[in-house]
Amino acid sequence: MVYLDIISIIYPMNKEEIAHYITTRRQLLALNQEDVAAMAGITAKTIYMIESGKGNPSLETLQKLLTVLGLTIQLKIKSIPE
Repeated sequence: MVYLDIISIIYPMNKEEIAHYITTRRQLLALNQEDVAAMAGITAKTIYMIESGKGNPSLETLQKLLTVLGLTIQLKIKSIPE
């Protein structure tokens, strides 16, 4: 069993990883896409696109979604060589 309560999403990560974490967490909470969309203030189509790996959510959208799911975002900033 995967325990996602303690997992933070590290951004940026690839679309498939984001889709996996969000879909798994939503299913563990026994929520459908429409319920999550309504709670997050985004469209069900947006949830579908993210979960199918086709969407490219903004940080704002991702934050809203993850807040509903009880997950957090951690930004990993790499320095740019001069």
